[in-house]
Amino acid sequence: MTSVMLQTPTSDALAEFLTQGREIAIQSNKPVLTSFSHRLHDDIDCLSLFANIGKSNGYRAFWGRPAQDFWLVGKGNAAGLVFNGSQAMDEAVQAYRSLLENALIEAPDIPGTGPVCMGGFRFDPQAPKDADWSDFSDAGMVLPQFLFTRSVSAFWLTVNAIIESDTDVAMRAKELVTELQNLDTDPLDGNYQPEIKKVTQDYLPQYCEYVRSALRNIEEGLLAKVVLARRKILYAEEPFSIDSAIKQLTTNYPDCVIFAFDNGKSIFFGATPESLASVSNGILNLTCLAGSTARGATPEEDYEFERQLFESQKERWEHNAVVATVTESLQDLCRELNWDSELNVLKLRNVQHLLTSVTANLHSGNNIFDVVKKLHPTPAVAGVPTSEAMSFIRQNEGDRGWYAAPVGCIDHMGGGEFVVAIRSALLLDKRAILYAGAGIVKGSDPEQEFQETELKFQPILSALHGRNNVI
Repeated sequence: MTSVMLQTPTSDALAEFLTQGREIAIQSNKPVLTSFSHRLHDDIDCLSLFANIGKSNGYRAFWGRPAQDFWLVGKGNAAGLVFNGSQAMDEAVQAYRSLLENALIEAPDIPGTGPVCMGGFRFDPQAPKDADWSDFSDAGMVLPQFLFTRSVSAFWLTVNAIIESDTDVAMRAKELVTELQNLDTDPLDGNYQPEIKKVTQDYLPQYCEYVRSALRNIEEGLLAKVVLARRKILYAEEPFSIDSAIKQLTTNYPDCVIFAFDNGKSIFFGATPESLASVSNGILNLTCLAGSTARGATPEEDYEFERQLFESQKERWEHNAVVATVTESLQDLCRELNWDSELNVLKLRNVQHLLTSVTANLHSGNNIFDVVKKLHPTPAVAGVPTSEAMSFIRQNEGDRGWYAAPVGCIDHMGGGEFVVAIRSALLLDKRAILYAGAGIVKGSDPEQEFQETELKFQPILSALHGRNNVI
């Protein structure tokens, strides 16, 4: 694939559209969002596009569902729904609604086009913030200045801009088009990661004592379930390559959502198998994922592990607790709430999970943000009862940042998708902080839970080692 100049809209066409936005700004006496979508006929590799955008050191975001051939790449910050504090999510929801008031939008009826905000939320805003997470807000949704969308081999570009009553629209349009035409689209080279010099982590004795502490609380009736996470910190000779990591994750985990949010200082990324919820045309879809075991080295061994997973009372209890809590939480938002009558299994490269799918119709006026607020944190990442589990995690782990929190995107129709940010890591130049958790219930074995977290580290470990094999 060779470098191509993007077939962008002309500055005159964009200026004409922005002029309409300025008229609205004059009439309303306040800034107006303008969002202009344009069909691209270029052969664009989204991985290379994301990598080349990184050369400018500005905000960039990546969202991919490889198995569905659906990709979003965001560049720049047209508007930020960025808040901190216990009400951060509520403030972001209100800001989203305000952003769309009087907005001028020209977009096709295609998911991922038009004004799409991308980002996420902090797992626990009540926890004292760790310095490592200082670049990520409690609520951090960004409307990219440029959003590139690939959906089933069709490409779209959305240009977002805030226009005021005195904006020089001709100049603004020229600046936007020039920036697009200067964008490098060369293919991504290589799969390089630096040599890792040191690893620090919670080892078996420390984690087992943490699990035993949780089990004592469960035995005393203070908790029914709690999800305990470990951290593994990698130190490298040179900065890690997020571009190489994303490339490998999309190859090895096509059934996962591959995401990355780069604020220019630090990067949060992952390959999660767990979708928190998606909404399209008022239809809600979500999956409950809890209960895990390893993959087998042979088909026979793999089937035996699957059989043991289905027959494990501990794993089934953990999974059923998630399904019950999720469906109960959604009662007020939905009608015709349905879920699988029988358990299914999701098989990934190195782990398999129990899975239940849920569908419903959202009541009019509700959107994906409303669903996220209701669901987070689910028992799959926190525990039961929720408040007691969150308190236990807060006291023993401190700040998880965006790990196990909702990350995703929302469009101007209130649709979109949010996932649970597991199988993830925070990149801080030459340092990478990886997270992995396991659900603890009565009967949990500390050493087995430790091994489960080791399995869950493997996708990101492999990506940061720059090799295709799972280590």
